[in-house]
Amino acid sequence: MAKSNKAADLLKLLGQRTPSSPPKPPAQPDPKRENPKERQTTNPKPSQPRSAPPRGSRGKAIQFYLHDADEKLIREFAVWLAPHRKRINDSLVIKAVLRAAKTGPQLLAGYDEGLAVTKAHHQNKKRSESM
Repeated sequence: MAKSNKAADLLKLLGQRTPSSPPKPPAQPDPKRENPKERQTTNPKPSQPRSAPPRGSRGKAIQFYLHDADEKLIREFAVWLAPHRKRINDSLVIKAVLRAAKTGPQLLAGYDEGLAVTKAHHQNKKRSESM
């Protein structure tokens, strides 16, 4: 049994033929250009070492352990952002909140609230383990 060629089957279904491209002539080197191997040997070495390449635009995968209260806040922000933006996910919500946050007494108050939630969670965990 022969393998099925999906592209050919689709084109056949549409009543078209596969596109054919004219053969390309072989590339001929430009006589004005110098040989790349020769160019490499004539360039002097840079006096300073190269800097590190720029970091990619992709972020780093990080795992957070969130309590129910934290997840509730993320959902609240996501609901508020949803009518204003096209795509909403937890990562975008956290990035938006981080960029909107300013240093000051409100940040300290938020830190204290988060710490209280964490301490309460640890105390509940210790109580359930001792039972």
